[in-house]
Formats: sequence, C-alpha cells, structure tokens
Amino acid sequence: MKKRTAIFFTAFIALALFGSSCDTSEHDGATERGMTATPVVNSETYPPSAAATGATHSVADITGAPNSTIGKAVTVVASIDEVYSSRAFKLSEDSSLTGDAGRGLLALIPKVGSFPNIDDQWKNNKARVTGVVQRMTPKDVEREIGWELQPNLETKFKGKPVLIVRSVERLNK
Repeated sequence: MKKRTAIFFTAFIALALFGSSCDTSEHDGATERGMTATPVVNSETYPPSAAATGATHSVADITGAPNSTIGKAVTVVASIDEVYSSRAFKLSEDSSLTGDAGRGLLALIPKVGSFPNIDDQWKNNKARVTGVVQRMTPKDVEREIGWELQPNLETKFKGKPVLIVRSVERLNK
C-alpha cells in the first residue's frame, strides 16, 4: 500500500509541475496586454531621444489631423510662441513655412518630474518637446498634469489637441 501511495504522490507532483509550466511567450503576452505605460522622467535619460519616444511631428500634423495622434507619444520641434506659466506654453511653426500663423499646440508640463523652468527667455526660441497628445478636456487634462488650468487656457484650447510633456529641451536658434 505504501508503494502505491508513493507512486501516486510522485505522479501527482510530476503532473502538477508539468501542467503549471507554460511557454514564457504566452505568459509575457498575457501580462503585456493588461499593462499600461506610465512615463517616468529620469534625469539620467533626460531628454530622451526622438527615436525612443515617438516619431517627429510638426505642429500642423497634430493640429490639422488630431485624431491620428491622440494618445500617441510624439516629438515636436517648434518655436515657443507664448509662455503662459512655467508649466504651460504654446508651440507654433514658422508661419512663412506653413502659411498658418493662427494654429498652435498647447504644451503642459506635469507637476511631478524634473523639468526646466519655462519662462520668457524660452519665448521665440525653438524647443524639442516630447509628450503624449490628448484632446483638451479640462478635467482629464488636469488629472494627468496634477494642477489646475487657468480658465483662459481651458476656454482657448477646449476640444483641441494638447501635448502632455514628458521632456523638453531648448534648442539654439
């Protein structure tokens, strides 16, 4: 009887071990589908390369066809047209190149993270800004950035695409 129990017990353990192992690609794929990406700002990798963070887009690409970029990471190289605060500024392209001086892309810097202080010295300078494009819905955007928007920015940019900044770098003229 002891021999029969020992064989049964050994077979049960072998079956349990065999059944619990699965191909790692199956396991990893199941995990990745349920995960969401949360960008982390790290001073060692600041600013990240454009290749690692998304394709380079123009302001006109984003403002002209926002549905194709909503929710995607993009890198934009453009002039800082307006500085609204140390965490909010408007990007625009040279109007002589695009023929459209009125369009701009609001860029918002989250409260958390290591970012340079944006001030009037940045105005009329080019910057490389990487971030995620969202549609301006004040409650959703405020939750993402961690601070309240100025009422004039809510009104001016409501329903338009905005760029939630992950990295920003001032470029030489």
